Amino acid sequence: MKKTVSALCAAAMLGTMLAGCGGSASTAESTSAAASTDTASTASSTTAEASDDVTTIRFYGSDSEYNQNIVAGFEAENPDIKVEIVPVDFDNAEQVIKTGIASGDPVDVSFFWGTQISTFAKDGMALDLTPYLEENNGEWKNSFIQTYLDGGMYDGKYYAISYQPVIETIFYNKDLFKQYNIEIPTTWDEYMQACETFKENGIYGIGNWSGQNHQLLEFAYQYMANDGTLEDATAGNIDFTTCTGLKTCLENWKVAYDNGYWYPGEGALTSTKDQTQAAFYQGKIATLFDAGSNAGAYDSDCDFEVGVMKFPLVQEGGKYGVNVVTNALFVPSNAKHPEEAVRFMKYYTSDAGMEEIIKSGRLPSTVSMQDKIETPIMKDLLATTTGDNTVGYTHLQNISSEINSYVQNDMVGAVCSGTPVDEVLQQLEDLRQAAK
Repeated sequence: MKKTVSALCAAAMLGTMLAGCGGSASTAESTSAAASTDTASTASSTTAEASDDVTTIRFYGSDSEYNQNIVAGFEAENPDIKVEIVPVDFDNAEQVIKTGIASGDPVDVSFFWGTQISTFAKDGMALDLTPYLEENNGEWKNSFIQTYLDGGMYDGKYYAISYQPVIETIFYNKDLFKQYNIEIPTTWDEYMQACETFKENGIYGIGNWSGQNHQLLEFAYQYMANDGTLEDATAGNIDFTTCTGLKTCLENWKVAYDNGYWYPGEGALTSTKDQTQAAFYQGKIATLFDAGSNAGAYDSDCDFEVGVMKFPLVQEGGKYGVNVVTNALFVPSNAKHPEEAVRFMKYYTSDAGMEEIIKSGRLPSTVSMQDKIETPIMKDLLATTTGDNTVGYTHLQNISSEINSYVQNDMVGAVCSGTPVDEVLQQLEDLRQAAK
């Protein structure tokens, strides 16, 4: 808990500093302290070269310890390049990055989610990295787990380099499950039965915070993986008002919300990350929805044993839908120093860079580092993405920015607040038609 408090205090201090620059505070890494929307284009105009022999590039990314270590290692090996980290605002990353590109003064290397890089690539805002990957008989390209690398592909070309699979995850308090003799649920009905048992003992079965409700739709993807609609739905090729998987999922979440299983009951739709995580650390929540990239933090900071479990609703002998979101790096098409940016990205994804990723409690994206994963929770996390019955897919959010915002922020909340499911699905369908 001391580590948790320290982490929260550090996040608060960072948010305060950034708020003074016109941003709003949030938590680090998955929802980092917010910067103003023009941060990526205007921050640190003092990054001009200190001399003719040194080029300074700007990196829009988390200023976490592992990134600082990677930058330090790169600069030591490349004394002709200095890297300045511009703290990323994860909640508004797309808007911030596009503002910088439109201004003509973008950062040189930028964080984004590889599986959503199409939002930049389709508008000519991202540099085609395929030639760099294929140099030297594909030496760089072949260093990656192909599935992770392909997350940064659009229209047959690579525009983002995925350095870390995120893996949307359900973390659970193993101690609570043991205390109340509850088996890990494999179906939705079992999950609701577990939540009811927890409720009877003053514990919330479900933890999820405002702004990431798209993770709750993982259950819809499990339905669609088994009814044959997954590929067409995620590509935006079906009428969403007829999508049984989405409708069933939303109806189920309405029941879970009405039954008070979702922390903290009334007010669950507006619960913040800090509030929800604190309740999980305190043993008030049995299962928590979050990115797998935070597995290391939960494993080290919790006073109880933490595990990861697959999303329920897998049919007996059926298919299991797996979406591995990737954290990635890309180069804006009008970046001032593209060659230096690529050199930095190559170091970032080298063994030295990936070692820092692993030490931070995150999974690496390269082949050579897979056997370096040693902790049980990280092995369990990786195991949720494997199996003969797994089916990969991309998110509905990839269809358009408007759908991304609606799914992430409004869709589940609207149903739980009383809006009819059919009306919510019609809104999603209207956004799909607009995207077409």
